[in-house]
Amino acid sequence: MFRASHWEKTTFLREADVLVVGAGLTGLQAALELKRRNPKLDVLVIERAPLPRGASTRNAGFACFGGPTELLADLDAYGPESMVKTVRQRYEGIQALEENYAERGIDWQKLGGYEVVEEAAITQVQGRLQELNGLLAEVTGRAETWSPVSPSYFCRSTTSTIAGAFYNPLEAQLHPGKLVTVLLADCHAVGIRFLFGSTVLAVEEGRVEVEDFGSLKAERILLTVNAFARELLSDDFPEAIRPVRNQILLSRKIPNLKIEGCFHFHEGYVYFRNVGEDRLLIGGARHLAGVRSETDAFGANEAIADMLVNALQRWFPEYGLSRADFPDAWSGIIAQGDGKEPVLRYARQNVLVAGRLAGMGVALSAALARQAANLLLNKG
Repeated sequence: MFRASHWEKTTFLREADVLVVGAGLTGLQAALELKRRNPKLDVLVIERAPLPRGASTRNAGFACFGGPTELLADLDAYGPESMVKTVRQRYEGIQALEENYAERGIDWQKLGGYEVVEEAAITQVQGRLQELNGLLAEVTGRAETWSPVSPSYFCRSTTSTIAGAFYNPLEAQLHPGKLVTVLLADCHAVGIRFLFGSTVLAVEEGRVEVEDFGSLKAERILLTVNAFARELLSDDFPEAIRPVRNQILLSRKIPNLKIEGCFHFHEGYVYFRNVGEDRLLIGGARHLAGVRSETDAFGANEAIADMLVNALQRWFPEYGLSRADFPDAWSGIIAQGDGKEPVLRYARQNVLVAGRLAGMGVALSAALARQAANLLLNKG
């Protein structure tokens, strides 16, 4: 049986003012916000894996707020107030990322975002684009956030099934691993403590149970494990939240690649982008996997991988791509629910939950982290 030494109990395992569970984008930014606003706070971040595990370093690296088909679907499902609020949160997050980290070596490229549509969807988007832009104007300050463009800008083939495309200049792409690396360096610089490779087994008021280490005490606890929150708070989580596995593929080098920017398709369920000047990333299609995608287990789904490559073959036949052209593949776990707004509330006394980012953690994490810090500091 492992027993901590006196030296460990009074350093690595000492009681914290704030204990953050989860070293992803939300957890790291919340820890930084807390420490910057109150440098005397003793902040400890616990992460179950040797590096952040979930979606923060396993996503596609989109700093986006959603394409027309997704936003129109949200408008119909949740109403204009909810849709605009969600876009505002995402857009403010993108602006915060650009202001704070764009010049810090995270491969930030503001190449804009595109939505590609096939014949079945083009009439609907064209018919409602003015309505959508009118609602988005109060967020972006632009009369036309999304505007029609010719697919010939990025597609050379006359047999492509892409029937139309829409563009906005506000979205960007980044290297999420480099972003987390910068955040970790900033955390260390201000004295935030870490326990990596430490699995939290239970969360109670004033303490967490950690595998091998037993109870670790803290005055306040912030839970930022997103899709995995229900595992730790099963009796205190009335909101719908379910882990969903997303598949991502990365190509070999493709000569003369014209695709550049962040691309959305079919309500954001499929997305692709360039990585550098000659590699192509594509991911998503979880809606086609059904209940098989609703899991917190990492792993491959070759049926989904084939569907993603088949889509590229329809859209960009000029590249002659096959599954063999995508040797690099991985999955990430995101949190979905009945709505698009994140969860931010106290589950128990002094136990705050911040999560359910619905696949938009890159854009939403900065604002959510700031709001979580506000609540924790006011509570204390």
